[in-house]
Amino acid sequence: MRLGTNIAIVILLVCGLSISIGAPKKTTHSVSINDMKFDPADLQIDVGDSIEWTNNDDRDHNVTAKDGSFQSPNLSSGASYKYTFKKAGKFAYGCSLHPRMKASVTVGP
Repeated sequence: MRLGTNIAIVILLVCGLSISIGAPKKTTHSVSINDMKFDPADLQIDVGDSIEWTNNDDRDHNVTAKDGSFQSPNLSSGASYKYTFKKAGKFAYGCSLHPRMKASVTVGP
């Protein structure tokens, strides 16, 4: 009986390790909107990661992808917007209310 219990424990450990090793880790990155800028202005992330933009400025802003793939509502001071990137590529974005505000995110495999 003891050998059977030990084998069961080993099988459970091996299965548990394979599940945790095989599951990709998802990360949420932070971008601050402050002084009419995105900080950081350029970010590199992995497919499946998210970015959360937080407006720390004293005026409204939004986050609008140049290719139209994502767009936040207008964010008042203290508000946030989160988007998960599901495909690789380079995505330029900015604030449509303030066209001089520009940034980009590069999403790798």
